[in-house]
Amino acid sequence: MTPLFRFRAGAPAVLLWALAYFFDDMGLIAALLPAVAVHELGHAAVLRRCGARVTGLELELTGLRMDYAGPLSPGEEALAALAGPLAGLGWTLLARALPGTYFHRSAAASLCLTALNLLPVLPLDGGRALSALAGERRAGTVSRCCAALFTAAGAAAALLGRSSLILPAAGLWLWMRNRGGYTAKRSS
Repeated sequence: MTPLFRFRAGAPAVLLWALAYFFDDMGLIAALLPAVAVHELGHAAVLRRCGARVTGLELELTGLRMDYAGPLSPGEEALAALAGPLAGLGWTLLARALPGTYFHRSAAASLCLTALNLLPVLPLDGGRALSALAGERRAGTVSRCCAALFTAAGAAAALLGRSSLILPAAGLWLWMRNRGGYTAKRSS
């Protein structure tokens, strides 16, 4: 019997997130959790509204990936992709209005997550929306160019002492994910 919903977590992802939590002196991982939950709920709500069914979540090294089943039009696919960042922006505004350092950190984490996910780079939400509306080939070209620019800008900022190595590392990861082309995984 096939389960209706599956959650998977690879050992490398669990180890990385456990280490990040262990060494997180500022509580950023804990503050990121509600932002990620609201982000994913935004995707799930729109998918459900469009008639699709969420079939699983997978914890990867870089975060969560949602699988779903059901036919979506290109517009619905783009809307579902952008629903996560939109929900994240809502959480940013709400958490910023709440008292306490924890909520303010969560608002900042949510804003960073939202901004990153809106980049037109696959597999991020902005890249998925672009792919749904413009096609995988065009989106792949834009994605590779943006990932290369993100890497170069992050490296320049790091060399000038304006940033840590996190931005160029993230850009390099995105560029490497797009080197051979990107195909979205989806349940059937």
